[in-house]
Amino acid sequence: MTEKLYDQNSHQTETTAHVRACTPVKGGYEVLLERTVLFPEGGGQPSDTGTIGEAAVLHCREQDGEVWHLTDRALTPGEEVSVKLDWVRRFDFMQQHTGEHLLSFAFYKLFSAANVGFHLAPDYATIDFDKPLSHEQVLEAERLANTFVWRNLPVRAAFYETEEEIQDLPLRKHAEGLHAPIRIVSIHDADMCTCCAPHCAHTGEIGLIFVRDAASYKGGMRITFFCGGRALGLLRAEHDQLDGIARRFSAARENAADAVKKLGDDYGALKKRERELTRELNGYITAELVENAVSAGKLRFALRLFSGIDAGRLKDLAQSAAASLPLAVLLSENGGRLHYVVSVAENAGLDVSELIAALNAATGGKGGGRGTLAQGMAQNAAGAKETVEQFGVYLARRLKA
Repeated sequence: MTEKLYDQNSHQTETTAHVRACTPVKGGYEVLLERTVLFPEGGGQPSDTGTIGEAAVLHCREQDGEVWHLTDRALTPGEEVSVKLDWVRRFDFMQQHTGEHLLSFAFYKLFSAANVGFHLAPDYATIDFDKPLSHEQVLEAERLANTFVWRNLPVRAAFYETEEEIQDLPLRKHAEGLHAPIRIVSIHDADMCTCCAPHCAHTGEIGLIFVRDAASYKGGMRITFFCGGRALGLLRAEHDQLDGIARRFSAARENAADAVKKLGDDYGALKKRERELTRELNGYITAELVENAVSAGKLRFALRLFSGIDAGRLKDLAQSAAASLPLAVLLSENGGRLHYVVSVAENAGLDVSELIAALNAATGGKGGGRGTLAQGMAQNAAGAKETVEQFGVYLARRLKA
C-alpha cells in the first residue's frame, strides 16, 4: 500500500521513492511508488500534478489504498526517483478546500444549513446548501467564516480505526461508506468532519474568503466563492474594471455606480424620445407611400426599398400603408441582409401567400405568412435595387390581371 505523506503533512512538497510498477495506459503510463506527496483526486479536491524524476505527472488516482500516477513517460521499476508536487496548484486547492470547511461550518452554525454538494474547479468553487438563504444571511456567514481565518486557528488531521471511536465527536458531516482508518479534519473551535484531502495547517493561510454569487438551486442555494490568491485576483480584476469605468465617466471610484445609473436613466429617456420621433416619422413616410402609390388596373400599391430599417419597423410601416392602400410591399437592406414585408388590405381580394412566394423567389429568401401579412428575409441583399424594380413590373402585371 502506498505511503501517503500528504495525510499528515500537507506542506511536504517532495520526497524520494522507489518505483514499484509502471504500466502503459491510454494517455501515458501509470506509475506506482512506495510513497508519494501527490494527492489523488478525492473529497471534492482535484488531483495534484508534479514530477517523478524527469516524467511529468498529469493525474493521480487511488484504488484499494494504492496511489497510481499518470505520467507522460515510462519509469523503470526498482529505480529510486525524486517526487515533487506542483506547490502552487496544491496550495491554491488547500486554500479553497479549507475555506469551504469554514464556510460550511458558518452556514451550519448560524442557520442549520447543511452542505449537500461541493465542487472545486481550477478557477472557481461552489457549495450547495439544503435550504434557501437570504442575501443578508449569506453575508453574515461570510463574515463569520472570515473571523475564523483571522484567528489563525490550527487545522489538524487525525485517524480513527473504528466508527465507534468517532460516534461522540461533534462532526458537522460524516461521509457514508468510509473504511478504516477514518480521517477526521478538525479546525480548532470551529469545524470538524470526515475528509481525505490536504488542508492548510492554519486558517490564516486561507487569507480571505469571498462569496461572489448565491443563487437558488434545487430547492436550496448554491454559492460560488473564492479564497486566498483566487480572491485577490478576482477582487483586483474587478477593482481595476471599476477604476476604468470611473475614469470613463470622470468620476471618483465611489461615485462610479451613480454615474452608470445616470447614464442608464439618460439612455432610457433618449430611447423613449427616439420611439416618439420614430412614430412621428413613420406617419410622414406612410403618407408619402400612399401619395406615391403605383396604379395597376383598379388597384394601387406601394413598393419601396429602404436602408437600415429593421424588420419590426418595416412591418409597422407596411401595415400603416395598407390601411389606406390595397397592398404595400416594403423591403430594407439592413446588416447585409434583405428584410421584406407584404401587407394587404382585408377587402383587397389579394392572396398574401402567393405574393410572398413570388417575393421569396425574386430575392432568394425565405418567408411566409397568412391573412393580411407576410414577412421574409434574404441572407444577401446584393442586387436589391434591381430586384425591387423587377418585382414592381411583376406586381403591375399581376394586379392588372
